[in-house]
This record gives sequence, structure tokens and C-alpha cells, in this order.
Amino acid sequence: MSNIGVETTQHVQLNYKPATLTDRILAYLLDGIVLGAYFIVLMALGDSSSASTDSGNEGGMWLGMLLIYLPIWGYHLVSEILWNGYTVGKWLVGIRVVKLDGTRPSITNFLIRWFIRLFEVTATGGGLALITILINGKGQRLGDIAAKTCVIKVGRQTKLSATMFENISDEYEAVFPQVMELKDEDIAIVNEVLKSQNSYEYSAWIKLVGKTKTLLMQKMGLKETELGGLPFLRQVIKDYNALHGVLE
Repeated sequence: MSNIGVETTQHVQLNYKPATLTDRILAYLLDGIVLGAYFIVLMALGDSSSASTDSGNEGGMWLGMLLIYLPIWGYHLVSEILWNGYTVGKWLVGIRVVKLDGTRPSITNFLIRWFIRLFEVTATGGGLALITILINGKGQRLGDIAAKTCVIKVGRQTKLSATMFENISDEYEAVFPQVMELKDEDIAIVNEVLKSQNSYEYSAWIKLVGKTKTLLMQKMGLKETELGGLPFLRQVIKDYNALHGVLE
């Protein structure tokens, strides 16, 4: 399965590995366990309270049905919207839904992929989605293709402090005070570039580092620097960390 090329808003091309079929099936099964546990708990609560309710109360019966099936029906949609592309299963496996440009999907994107899910997953037991993912080559089912989304593998979230090689003292003076011109999003991109080495051949990764350095220098208003690409990116993170505090 080929990597997915994502171009950030800073026009830096990053590669992400699409979730494998095994990843998606495992996430699906884990979500099924969550929903099954929810169903069992509600059924047990319903049985315990049935003795004290009127068995002919149709209104109560319909309300009970809604409480059981509505959350199950909308679980994936609501979870992915509120949890930035994750469900419990996806989070445990380490995959999530993103747009093809790497940004967070909109509610419309989530609605499209969820609506089509009713046909290609729910109605067919996942068979149609399975075939589409195998043919597509980018880990997309029909809902992803229509919504312009994909499911990618994600690593554990890392604080920027984890990329530092030494603690920063209170007396530290930034080498590049121009980092004040940067935003959290810029530093997040730098962090992603530094962590993406294993996704590229070394020469291609060094070119990516160089391009990122050039873009940062433009944003910071720097004309020249003696630092090479990799030392420059690390210094920028260090200076930003010192002047702004660690980005969570």
C-alpha cells in the first residue's frame, strides 16, 4: 500500500502511511466490542427495571429502543467529529481519519463518509468496504473517496520538549529571536519533518529539511545563516520553546 503525500498549508510535502487493512479491521472489531458492551449494559438495566414498568407502555418501549440503537447508529459519526477523527477502536490501534490535504475533516466530510458507511459497511457486513480498500491502494473505502478523506497511521503524540537535547535554563538567550514571527502550527510542521526521516530515503529527507528551512527563514525575515538545515530546525524549536514555552 503506497504512502499518502500530504501538502501542508506551508507547502511542505509530508508522507503518511495509510492504515492497513488489518489496522482497520482490528479497529472495527474493537469498536464492535465497545458497542456490544454498551448494548449489554443497557439491556441489563432494562431487565432490572422492567418489573416496575407497565408492559403495555408503548411509549416507554420506543424510548428504550432509541436509547439503545441511536447511540450505536451514530457512534462513528459523533466520535470522529468530537475526537478529531478517532473512535475508541481507531485510537487503540493508532489510526485516524484526516482529509487528503492532511487537515482536520469538516462535519460535512464526516457526514458523507458516515452516510456511505451505512451501505458499504453496515448493509454489506463490511464486504464492499473490504473490496474497495483492497482495490484503491490508499486505504480508502467508498466513503473516504467521496468525502476526500483517508485513514492514516499515527504515532504517539510527542511534546516538543521530547525533541530537545538539553534543558533550557532561565538565562538562555535565543539565537534567532525572529522565531517570534512563527506560530504553533509552524513549529508543529518542523516537529513532523524531524520525525519523518523513516518515511523517506535519507537524501529525500535532507531535501525536505532544506525546503522547510528556506520557508522558515522567509517567515522569520532571515536573509542568511551559517547553520545547515537540520541544526537550523533544531535551533528554531529550541528558541521557540525558550520564548514561547513548550508546545503541548
